[in-house]
Amino acid sequence: MDARPAPEDEDDVVDGEPSTPGDKRLARAVVGGLLLLVTALVGLVFLLVLLITVAVFPEAVQLDGLTSLFWALLLLAPCSVIATAITVPARRFVRATLAPSPTAARASDAAFAWLSAFLIGVMLLEWTPGVHAHSVLPAAAVATVGLVLEPLAERLGRSKAKEDGGSAPPH
Repeated sequence: MDARPAPEDEDDVVDGEPSTPGDKRLARAVVGGLLLLVTALVGLVFLLVLLITVAVFPEAVQLDGLTSLFWALLLLAPCSVIATAITVPARRFVRATLAPSPTAARASDAAFAWLSAFLIGVMLLEWTPGVHAHSVLPAAAVATVGLVLEPLAERLGRSKAKEDGGSAPPH
């Protein structure tokens, strides 16, 4: 007996994509599981940042309870979309008008990254039910810490890529 698939079966496989309904369901389940895992990790990091912010600025931010944390998690994506819709066109306009200097491009990218994080923080402080903010200082602090930690994360990403035998991402 020959273990090769029949010629008509070879036509069903296209570039390694799943061909049977069961394979397609399994692929969707794997992708869905990965998305859920990434979402959970981002949510846990966000909760950690929020709790640290509340601990560092107790007079500036007050929480009514745990439900406000979940509201903040739910509002994170819409706030990110709004901040991106504001900052990306402005960033592109500024980069198009600047001289093609790598230093100016990095500086403008850093400034718009800070602005985006600040806007997300302000929107979350204002729109999250159960969060009472008396200052925007926590949003500015979180945006600044994110800006300071970004080069460290980039270096760690480059060193990890070198360990794996890949190349560093281009600037």
